Order: sequence, then C-alpha cells, then structure tokens
Amino acid sequence: MPDSPEIDLLPEDAAGRNAWAAAMARVRRETLEQSWAYGAAVAAVSRFRPQRWLIGPRDAPIGLAQAFVGPLGPACSPWKLVRLVRGPLFVPGLPAETRQAALRAIRAAYPRGPLHRAQWLWWLPELNGGSLAEAEMAALGMQQMVTGWSSLRLDLTLPAQQLRARLDGKWRNALKAAEKAPLRIVEEWNDTAFAALMQAHDVQRIEKRFLGPDGAFYRAFAAACAPTAGTTGATGTTGAAGESAHLFTAYMGGQTEERPAAGLLVLRHGRGATYAAGWSGTAGRLLRAHHRLLWHALLALQAMGVEHFDLGGANTEEGAGVARFKLGLNGEVFTLAGSYL
Repeated sequence: MPDSPEIDLLPEDAAGRNAWAAAMARVRRETLEQSWAYGAAVAAVSRFRPQRWLIGPRDAPIGLAQAFVGPLGPACSPWKLVRLVRGPLFVPGLPAETRQAALRAIRAAYPRGPLHRAQWLWWLPELNGGSLAEAEMAALGMQQMVTGWSSLRLDLTLPAQQLRARLDGKWRNALKAAEKAPLRIVEEWNDTAFAALMQAHDVQRIEKRFLGPDGAFYRAFAAACAPTAGTTGATGTTGAAGESAHLFTAYMGGQTEERPAAGLLVLRHGRGATYAAGWSGTAGRLLRAHHRLLWHALLALQAMGVEHFDLGGANTEEGAGVARFKLGLNGEVFTLAGSYL
C-alpha cells in the first residue's frame, strides 16, 4: 500500500472570501452549511464563530472545511464545542487515501486527549452512509452518536419537461390544479413579505418542534449575501461568491384585497441551492399554492445556473407531512453517515 500523502490545512483568513468562493467552485457539490454566508449568519446570531480551512495548496486546493467553535455551556466555560456539518467538501476524483489523509488532518486540528479535554468535535461529515464511511470515521477515533441524516437532491441540469415527468402522479396533479387556481406568484425581495414568512416559519418551528434555523438566522444569511462587491436585486440579495437568498410569494384575492396565501425561501450557494423555509395558510393549502411556488422556484433556479437542489432534509417521523410533500418530487434520496463525537 502506498504511503499516505501529507495534507496541509491552510487557514482561510490569509486568503479571504474570494479564495473561499474559488475553492467552493472546484468541489463537486456545494452544501449550504459550508458556504461563506452560512458561516457569517451563524456568527451573527450565536456564540459560535466560523473557522475555515482550505485543504491542500492555496493556489489549487483539493477541498475545504468550515467548522464552528463556541462555548459548551456558559460563555465563560472553558469547555469548547466544535461543530463541523456537511464537510469537508472535496474536488471530484480524489484517491481514497488522499481523502482519508485530509480527514485525518482535520481531526488533528481539533485534538482530544489529556491536554485537550475541554474541546469536543461534533462532526457530521459529507460522506454517504455505509460500512466504508463508518470505517473511515472509526479510523479517526470517532464514535457515531446520531444515525444518518437523510434528504433529497434534484438534478436541475435536466430539462424542465423531464423534471416534470419525474414528479409523482399525485404531486403533478396537485401542481396542475394550482396552476389553474387564482394565484399570482411573485419573486421579489419584499421586507413585508419576508417578515410574514419568517413569522409563520417561527410559529411552525414551535408548534411542530422543528430543529432548523429560525427567522433571525435567515435574515442574517440574506444580509451576508450582499457584501460591498455584491448587489441587491428584485428577487433577493446576491454576493460575489454566488450566494443568494430568494423569496417567492403566492398571492390570492382581487387587486384591492390581495393577500399572501403561501411563501417560500430558498438559499443559493454557488451551483447548489437549498430549500430553507416554507409556509402556507389554510386557503393556500386548499389551492395547492406551495406546489406551484416550489415548481416556480425550481425553474427560476435553473435560469440562474443552479445545478442541484437540496430539499433540506426528509424526516419521515417528526415531519411526515412535509416529508411526503418533498418525496413527491422524486429526487435522489441520500443518507449521510451520521454525527460523530
């Protein structure tokens, strides 16, 4: 067996956001949790701070990893928790031994032992679940604490007609009904509509015990997408790194009595995008407004050059209704290796 290659971890600080964007463009599939704007949003709404690493030579990195370091307990606590979610990401075609060497380098950056007992690494790697991933993580001395996390991915490089043909029959029929309903779909960054969606989202989080981010996080993400080098457009905030937030609203009623029936927020991260938050009122549910909103969003993302769309998790136990809705798109179901400590 050949000797394992040496892997360098370079702190991103010396290169900055543009270098991070360039490295992200080299990987196979960008994930939301590894995007620059996601890190900035976490820092804005929590006590955790991003720690970003470029893997390999700075002029041609083979991957990247964004972790979050914060106190475990009170702010003054000596105990530190490091969270690394859906990373690292690698360029395609890497030999297995190179990838494993990179994982070892990341593990070594957050050691645990007699001199580092106050530091804990909670790691959800972007590795498909199975015996190979389990062996890779076990070789790092990591123990699985939570079983695999599942979601669905849509290939937006397919023609719209083919995407529509792949829809589950019931989902496609609901979409047809929604297209005939008296709904007006608007794609614009409207503070009032955004506030309404976030208010409804936060209520749903409490009522249905969702564990995802709250409205404050999504506001921070949108703000982080509009640096000086970026622009603020009609549909959302767009930064130089290809990160953006997009708001879609379905309105119903006459011109003088028009009111929102449903809303949808999607977050773009380079060539990828993720379903972030959705809401539908009673009338919107009757009119299948969310089916029409999501289909409209998929076509809009295609026009932006987005190639893959992550539906943001599919929890069939705690969110069965939402999971059924997502499964109806007949995307590729994938399950990651789980969380390790």
